[in-house]
Amino acid sequence: MFAIVSKSDNFPVSRSVGEDKPALIVTWTSDAKAQAFIAAKGIDADYRVVALTEATLNSMAEALGCPADAIDFDSYPEQ
Repeated sequence: MFAIVSKSDNFPVSRSVGEDKPALIVTWTSDAKAQAFIAAKGIDADYRVVALTEATLNSMAEALGCPADAIDFDSYPEQ
């Protein structure tokens, strides 16, 4: 699994699910699909793709201001 994070602060691309619920980190099944997403959006100068590892989860949790165990995910719809 892969996620897209800001190069400046590791804040992940996420999806809001409601006012009282935390955002879901959007994931992709491959590096290539995530790279294609950021290229299509024209945000590759500011964002990068990361594999979901313990280190990247901890980095995203720090950016989000929550424990890594509190992070939830949502798969990007792929065709």
